[in-house]
Amino acid sequence: MAAEGPGSGQGPNRPAAGPSRPAAGPSRPAAGPSRLAAEDRGPSRPAVVDEPLPGAAGVSRAGWASPHRLAWVAAYAVVGVVLFLCYLRVAATQAVSPDGASNALEAWAMLHGNPLLRGWTLTDVSFYTTELPEYVAVELIRGLGPEVVRTAAAFTYALLTLLAGLVAKGRATGREGVARALMGSGLMLAPQLGHPVYVLLGAPDHVGTGVPLLLTFLVLDRAPRRWWTPPVIALMLTWAMIGDSLVLVVAVIPLAAVCAIRVFRGAVLRGTSMAAQWFEVSLIAAGVAAAGLSTLAVRVIGHLGGFVLLAPVQGLVKAAHVGLHLRLAGEGVLALFGANVFGHPQGSAQAVIAWFHLLGVGLVAWAACRALRRFFSGDDLLVQVLVVAIVVNLAAYVISSLPVSIFDTREIAPVLPFGAVLAGRLLASEAVKARLAPAATIVLACYTAALGFAAAQPAAPAARNQALANWLVAHHLDTGLGVYTEDNITTLDSGGRLLLITASWEPTGAAPRAYQSAASWSDPRLHYANFVVNTSVDGARSDIPDRDLLAAFGPPAQIFHAGPFVIMVWHKNLLDDLRGPPVHGSGNL
Repeated sequence: MAAEGPGSGQGPNRPAAGPSRPAAGPSRPAAGPSRLAAEDRGPSRPAVVDEPLPGAAGVSRAGWASPHRLAWVAAYAVVGVVLFLCYLRVAATQAVSPDGASNALEAWAMLHGNPLLRGWTLTDVSFYTTELPEYVAVELIRGLGPEVVRTAAAFTYALLTLLAGLVAKGRATGREGVARALMGSGLMLAPQLGHPVYVLLGAPDHVGTGVPLLLTFLVLDRAPRRWWTPPVIALMLTWAMIGDSLVLVVAVIPLAAVCAIRVFRGAVLRGTSMAAQWFEVSLIAAGVAAAGLSTLAVRVIGHLGGFVLLAPVQGLVKAAHVGLHLRLAGEGVLALFGANVFGHPQGSAQAVIAWFHLLGVGLVAWAACRALRRFFSGDDLLVQVLVVAIVVNLAAYVISSLPVSIFDTREIAPVLPFGAVLAGRLLASEAVKARLAPAATIVLACYTAALGFAAAQPAAPAARNQALANWLVAHHLDTGLGVYTEDNITTLDSGGRLLLITASWEPTGAAPRAYQSAASWSDPRLHYANFVVNTSVDGARSDIPDRDLLAAFGPPAQIFHAGPFVIMVWHKNLLDDLRGPPVHGSGNL
């Protein structure tokens, strides 16, 4: 298979044109096999036409208006709409998460005169340049409500699936190009019901970061070796990293490491000068610049009074927990590819689908092993970056203190699109040569059927706390306190008609909590909070202990019950009794 990579076939080692290439000159036909139009070298020099890129034979020079390109654009547009509608149905099988509700409220604040999110404290990841602009766009159309989260998630995942196919396709054309695209997108086609859908379609948590990363890799793969390509890569990585610091682990470090290895091998083993390797050196500089610029941008936003990020709370794994982390990583990878065979009754439709999806996991593992085995002999820069990114992401996940449950799979979400792209780029050509099109068609049909099965499942209520929101509004209770798992969701379900503020509850009293909230919410000069929402399951459990409530505010004047919720009302502004400044905490309380 021909080597792929940015500027492939355009440097000093560019392969000579084959004997079938028509000679340049007046007799050359207007449309030839190259994708690139003739470059104007100036009035004193004749026009020089770029040679065909590897794998680009047979592509018209007519530009974006050519029937070939228009067919691809039309196909992607139609498939994109269908996928969006399907993923919207699949997202509906899971309730909206507290983090998704928080992001919707942040976007609403940006849309209504607070573009820098002044006074907001976010998590250790802002999604400021990735998910939040998308939420803003959806809210411009739909307004504030729980369906915003599902709509944005469905659009993100549909776009991610299509981009995986585009990046997998590379410059290949004909049957190989189609096979690459179908394999890259097909492996992501059918998210598994349950917690995989919660991770992939429930909230921004790192999944959407794959969109700017795949766009960056698309430029890296398709752009020529020109002086402007590394700066463009730097800007794109900066854009992604402002929104999500995980980009440092899954893109910046792998790109810099791969380019450093290529430069070292070129200089030491082949005696290539540094000048001849300027492109790889420039990409290293681009990664370093992106890390610096993104850090600077976040600090400038803070200096201007914008949002504040919490410091990451993580360390290295304890030796006793390595086994657990390895298991969580393994189950997480299976879940991302829809192949988590644990937790489903054997023989059920979901179990059958999960077992079938093991084929996809096997293809990705095969592609990753091939990429590692050919790492020093291959010349496809993008393949090298992708496989290093997967290894680094999984290794960092295992050795960190982050993994606690299967829901932390979001930390390795990039493994899904990266693995799908690897499989498409490295295995599709062999499938074409082996005439496996009928078998591949059957597999793709099964994946499509699995997506249809998931989309046909009953929907969970989007506004899970709608009844509570309606009850509070009907009783003229518009500002109160509670816990994170209920507060922002209820505020979102009400369409902004009420505000529930998260507090940190302790035996010595309560303090406002900064996590995913605005400081102005707990200002007694701006809001009058006179009730607390607590939860109780058959009277056996409360999210907020009674002793903490009494220590904070004394006995309530009235107590009401609305479904599983207990609403306690005081005849005073509870914000006056909160202790100190907002605390930087996470979790429920």
